Amino acid sequence: MREIHPPVVAALALAAIGLGLLVMVFRNGGNFLVVDNREKSDAILITQGDSLDESYWMGRRLLANGYGSELLLDARSNRTFFGRSQAEWAGDFIARTAANLPGQVRVCKIAADTTAEEVYEAGNCLKGHLIRSVLLVVDDFHTRRSLAIFSRLLPNYHWSIAAVQDPMRFGGAWWRKREWIRTAIVEWQHLLWWEAIDRWRFAPRAALPGQPLRDEGSGR
Repeated sequence: MREIHPPVVAALALAAIGLGLLVMVFRNGGNFLVVDNREKSDAILITQGDSLDESYWMGRRLLANGYGSELLLDARSNRTFFGRSQAEWAGDFIARTAANLPGQVRVCKIAADTTAEEVYEAGNCLKGHLIRSVLLVVDDFHTRRSLAIFSRLLPNYHWSIAAVQDPMRFGGAWWRKREWIRTAIVEWQHLLWWEAIDRWRFAPRAALPGQPLRDEGSGR
């Protein structure tokens, strides 16, 4: 019987370990994109996304359960649908569905094309309110990147996030459906672009008067 030399055994073991790690990364690549660390906050912010109806109703439930004292919905003022902007449609929808919550649910008008730009516009909507902590409501596959971007660019607020599931768009077992594959690949591209490029292109916004910048390492 031919003897297998120790170096060959070591190489095979390393190859097996490497293959196992690759399989783990592959299988968990979708779950890594998802973060849900929701905390009770001063305000709830629904960011622009593909699942706005689901996000809105989740935001309403979170508001009813005491996760915030007010709810903001990012809606575009520069996109027209059937003669009205998304922000106008959103305002009418809120008037019909949140009439019993006067002043607690409002539209935050945005025109941003990227999440990083949206952060600055959302920051403008938070100005003038006694808000120090914000709970984001975001499509699940977009949660890790959203939390990273908002935390870096508006460090004077404490951020947490709630994931909105949309099985039509994404699932943790991302390789099982074509739409899930597309969503995972695109989101990974965006996440890597943020970490490598946009993280350094977009500057954190300075603290508002009376709101000192928090220490990012402290978690507050």
